[in-house]
Amino acid sequence: MANNPIYSSKYETLLAVGQLGGWEYNVLSQELWCNTYYFEMLGRKDQVTADWACYSIKEVWENWLHPEDLAKAKEYFADFILNPEKDYAQQFRMLHANGEWVTILSRALAMRNEDDDLSGMIIGTHLDITQNQQLSDNFNITQKEYEKSKKQVVKDNALLKAILNSPKDLFIIAIDKKYQFLGFSDAYIAFAKKVLQKEVAIGMSAFDVLPSELQTLAKSNYDRALAGESFVVTNNFVFPDGRRRYYENKYNPIIDQHGKILGFTLFANDVSLIKAQEEETRIVDMRYAALFDGAEDAILIADAASGCLVDVNDRATELFGYTKAELVGMHQTKLHPPDELTKVASLFQKFTKSNIHQFVDVHIIDHKGKIKPVRITAGAPFRAGKYLFLAAYFRDLSTEKAAIDKALTIQEMLSKAEGIAHVGSFEVNLPEGHAIWSDEMFRIVDLSPNETLAHKDLFTQLVIEDDQEVYQKWMNKVSTIEGESTPVQVQIKTPKGSLKHLIINGVGYKNIQGEIYKFIGVVKDITTRVITMEGLKMQNQKLREIAWAQSHLVRGPLSDILGITKIIQDDVANMQEKEMLISQLHEAAQKLDQVIKDVVNNTGSFDESA
Repeated sequence: MANNPIYSSKYETLLAVGQLGGWEYNVLSQELWCNTYYFEMLGRKDQVTADWACYSIKEVWENWLHPEDLAKAKEYFADFILNPEKDYAQQFRMLHANGEWVTILSRALAMRNEDDDLSGMIIGTHLDITQNQQLSDNFNITQKEYEKSKKQVVKDNALLKAILNSPKDLFIIAIDKKYQFLGFSDAYIAFAKKVLQKEVAIGMSAFDVLPSELQTLAKSNYDRALAGESFVVTNNFVFPDGRRRYYENKYNPIIDQHGKILGFTLFANDVSLIKAQEEETRIVDMRYAALFDGAEDAILIADAASGCLVDVNDRATELFGYTKAELVGMHQTKLHPPDELTKVASLFQKFTKSNIHQFVDVHIIDHKGKIKPVRITAGAPFRAGKYLFLAAYFRDLSTEKAAIDKALTIQEMLSKAEGIAHVGSFEVNLPEGHAIWSDEMFRIVDLSPNETLAHKDLFTQLVIEDDQEVYQKWMNKVSTIEGESTPVQVQIKTPKGSLKHLIINGVGYKNIQGEIYKFIGVVKDITTRVITMEGLKMQNQKLREIAWAQSHLVRGPLSDILGITKIIQDDVANMQEKEMLISQLHEAAQKLDQVIKDVVNNTGSFDESA
């Protein structure tokens, strides 16, 4: 360092005025001298031993360099020592005592002696340019942000235009205080041309576009917006194209930075489709309410995930005896007897994973603890929003089950009665001929119900050949008339080879088209009666022969009486036939009485003559 006091004073003053940290480096001895401000700019004044004291270059420079700048700074300084003629100026970051990094601009010059030879001494300064660097960085950032913002504005403008023009049912208009167009979206141009049948242009009066019947209402809304009001109105109009449209119009004033109203914007949204959908939804809701509340069966809707009820109809409250408020939120397993819970839980899980309608017969338990049989019909689960639900119909089978039990009892009694009376019943669907036969009907024709499919053609095949014509004529007749038919008597030969005599009768039923579609009838096995009657006829014939041989007058009535009483005694006649036989018995008795009187009279006459 220079030892001239005046020179040193000026040198120090220059460094102080320039807020420069001064340093001197002896290349030969590798000693580094630093002034006090060198340390002050780094917040390390407490490390100063003396002004322009000698320090280790590693301790007061290299150790404080930023790790990213260390290698480059040392290399640059070493290169300058080897090439002192070049300018030395580099920028690096050094660690401040407060932990922050400050940006330093370091400059230096290699000193020469009076002979212009290098003296081996380097004198340099450190200048804190952190703020300048920040300003430069901020400027660069600002410049980049500006360019970015500029691109974004262009992009946003394009996007805004695309957004304004993209909705097909929304158009936007900007109108000034003189009711003239400031701008409009592409959708409005198309709307005006197609619906209003007008061509629009910027600066054109909005009233020149609107139909005359809409101008008064439009002006009223325009004036509200120009007065500073923001509002929404919904209107419907019949436009020049003949269609009625519904619009939701949003009005907003256009206000500048000084609060002055320049005009207003109108966002007109065509909500005709929404209105139609709302009406359709309203109708669907009404239909749902009608079907849900008016259903004959109880309907329960449960959350598929939790199994808790979310809605029930009035029939459900009647079936279970709880109020709707009590049922909603209740877990569905609470409605079944304890011994069926495992089965019901398994069925519920099965229903929630099925895509088809299913039904199952289980039992429920009402609020009084009464157990009832029900049939549950469950549809495929349906989704509403993010939730999955399951709807099921509960039909009370209590009455139906009692009726079935009663019907089975009656059917059993009828079956026994048919067996006693030897009467079988049948039902035939016409014209295909599929039939339902009672058990006694199968017994009459000697067929098994477990092995044979009943059909009218099957019975026809059993009719003997001699009776086929009569039977076919009877079948053709009863297949075309409604009501009770005339009985027909035929003989059949069963698969077991038995010949049986049958009387067939029934009733035909018409459908809504007026065609006979069903015939319900009975078949009475009169084989025993026919055989008995034939036997009696033979017996009567013999009695007549005996009576004729002995006394045709006495034996005739007596034979009738014996025959009739035999029929009654064997119980082979029905009530109508019995009444006829009793009448015939009475007539035979009268004849016999008359014969006896005649015999008595003849005997008396014979005695008198004697």
